[in-house]
Amino acid sequence: MHLVRGRPHPGLVGVVSGYADFVQRTDSPTETGEVPGRSIVVIVDLDDGWTVEGEPFGSFAGGLYARPVRVRHEGSARGVQFDLEPPAARALLGVPAGELGERTVALEDLLGAEAGYLAERLHAAADSEERFSLLDRTLLRRLERPRVSAPPDVARAWALLRGSGGRIRIEALAQALGCSRRHLAARFAEEVGVSPKVAARLIRFEAARARLGTVPLGRLAAEHGFADQAHLTREFRALGGAPPTRFPIVQDTAATAA
Repeated sequence: MHLVRGRPHPGLVGVVSGYADFVQRTDSPTETGEVPGRSIVVIVDLDDGWTVEGEPFGSFAGGLYARPVRVRHEGSARGVQFDLEPPAARALLGVPAGELGERTVALEDLLGAEAGYLAERLHAAADSEERFSLLDRTLLRRLERPRVSAPPDVARAWALLRGSGGRIRIEALAQALGCSRRHLAARFAEEVGVSPKVAARLIRFEAARARLGTVPLGRLAAEHGFADQAHLTREFRALGGAPPTRFPIVQDTAATAA
């Protein structure tokens, strides 16, 4: 796969965490178990579409899952991805992330005709840098419109979880917000798509997966809030479908567009 990563415009900090422009060509249909993370993944399809969990899609948005997701293409895939912070779903996609929890939704069902128009412009762009610049303009323009944002308490809860690397205890999180665990769980699930506990697990898992191969597993577990190496292994099996020793080491040699 050829992959170019990009950094979103500074005005999108806290809203979009990253861009990727990718192309993959294979000799036969290819199915992968895409592991979950802490972001809503939005794919603008520039090829012949995908099958996600057996359902056909062109461009799509995938909410938070707590398990691997089966994704298939028929030998040719090209697209642009942006990773959306769940509390920003209302502003950019028009729905709370709770409506995307454990679901994949066609982008046109969220953005209407704008989804197809965006795909056409990205397809016509000369290179990754131009595609990322186009995404910047499109997303910043959507943020300028009158919108309903995630409630401040949920936004703060997400920021505290993110800032702690998923290590803050849920009791402490509720206490910081001055509410009960039950109230926090209900509000959070509506705006993020999973409970605070699951969100914390996804944050820890994503961070640990990114560092596989850089430090011993015991140290990795300690530095990312797991009780011990056995706990780390159980979480990798539960969320990623395999123990950490069977995960490929991520060596990001792809170019990065500013």
